[in-house]
Amino acid sequence: MNAARAIAGGPGGFSSETPLFRRIGYPLLVSPAFMFGLDFATSYKIVHVINAMVSALTLPVAYLLARRMFGLKTWVALAAAFVAATMPAGVFWSLVGMTDSIMAPILLGWFLAIHWWLSEPERKGAAITAGVLTGVLYMVHIRGTILALVYFAFLAFLLFRRRTTWSMAALAAAPLVLMAVLNQILIMVVGTKVHLRGDIVGGGTLSVFTSGQRLQVFAASFGTNIWYMCVVTAGLAGLAWAASAVEMFRPVRDAAYRWTAGVALFSMIGTALGAAVILAGLVNTTADALYSRYVQVFVPFYILFGFAVLVDSKLRSLLKYAIVPVLILAVGGAVIAYRLNYTAERGHHLSYGPFGGPDIMTITAGWGSLRPYVGALIGLVGLAVLLAVTRLRKLAIPVLALIVVANGVTMSVMRNHVIEPLGKRFTLSVDLGKIGVGPGDKVYFGRHMTNNAYYVLYHDVYWSEVKLLSQDEPPADADVMIGRYYPSRADLNFDGTKYGFKLLRAYRTDQVSIWRRQ
Repeated sequence: MNAARAIAGGPGGFSSETPLFRRIGYPLLVSPAFMFGLDFATSYKIVHVINAMVSALTLPVAYLLARRMFGLKTWVALAAAFVAATMPAGVFWSLVGMTDSIMAPILLGWFLAIHWWLSEPERKGAAITAGVLTGVLYMVHIRGTILALVYFAFLAFLLFRRRTTWSMAALAAAPLVLMAVLNQILIMVVGTKVHLRGDIVGGGTLSVFTSGQRLQVFAASFGTNIWYMCVVTAGLAGLAWAASAVEMFRPVRDAAYRWTAGVALFSMIGTALGAAVILAGLVNTTADALYSRYVQVFVPFYILFGFAVLVDSKLRSLLKYAIVPVLILAVGGAVIAYRLNYTAERGHHLSYGPFGGPDIMTITAGWGSLRPYVGALIGLVGLAVLLAVTRLRKLAIPVLALIVVANGVTMSVMRNHVIEPLGKRFTLSVDLGKIGVGPGDKVYFGRHMTNNAYYVLYHDVYWSEVKLLSQDEPPADADVMIGRYYPSRADLNFDGTKYGFKLLRAYRTDQVSIWRRQ
């Protein structure tokens, strides 16, 4: 949000990105919300509207994929698209101001564009569209870098197999290159108005493959994300992976279907591997029991793909394909449970929270800890039910309608147990405007601010950047000081009277005190 504010011409601020992660696409998209000098709460509501407008594209794009790539009939395709568009893995992120809120429709559009180009290899518009969407993904998030690498490998494969010409490959690559350059130009334009808070990806990442402990974290992160995909899709992702692999080596469908499926498979695996490398390389942090955020973007696509495999394949083939998700769910659940128990027995714990997997947290009722056996059981039972009921084609649409309802119920429960508690956690009773603090005031933070107060009030001071002091004494140009209110701890409590400030108000619950220079 600070980057978006800076792009819109407002004050700068910190960014939690790192040099490797830094992308300007999402801040650029939502920057209009900050063009009018509105308070942060109002601007953030506009961000939600922008998120909703982009997220709404998931439904029509999913429908087009279901029709064109998977060949589903009109009403079945529409029902499947509704399921994909309402999956909590995607809907949850549309409620927050993060890059993930727009990733799902763009990724679906990317697969659709690739399939279109492969279906009509001489269409320049299709090649350009594929390149543009790859560039958009690159500009939005670091995952786009992995997808861009897969895309370049895909272009090389097409050239090697002589399925495209050098001129068409160049046409497909040019938009991506131009948008990567644009990303860097915009970062340079923003300049030092947005400063990074550090680089969490450093020496630890380089030592991932030389440290036994980090290798274990890497393998666990990758495997847990693969298991997660099978749980939340009721095994459909595993069916799709198996069908993709079989199709690549023993093709029965057209090349457009085959190689789009291949691009999707390598993209998902590459993203899971990339996420695992980054997570295993983090230093001075607790390892995650589950951090599925990076792969959640693939859930809508594999819901479509897996359902198409269900309705188009013979029972014998389906039973063979089902071996993959069954093994992932059963063996993965047991291994994850062992890892959790092993860690607990040694007095340690693994990080687990809503951003790691709000959907699996909800469907397993795992509010305090990951429940691998429950997750595995849900995935296995869901797969068995889907295998049984979809043998009768007349039940396809009713089953999909029930899943849409289930998604709605899941989101309702998630709102009560995840979204609202998360909102309350980052909501303070502090109202700067009511106590006379506003535009024109030069505001500083005391050095002992709590994290919650720091992040919330940083945005509330929307008219200027707020600096966190490294010492107790305020600078000469400080009009207002926001410090920590902790009277029982003199080493943490900020006392503005020592520096000529008058207390405007103290908030005991929030541990915040507001002071104005006399």
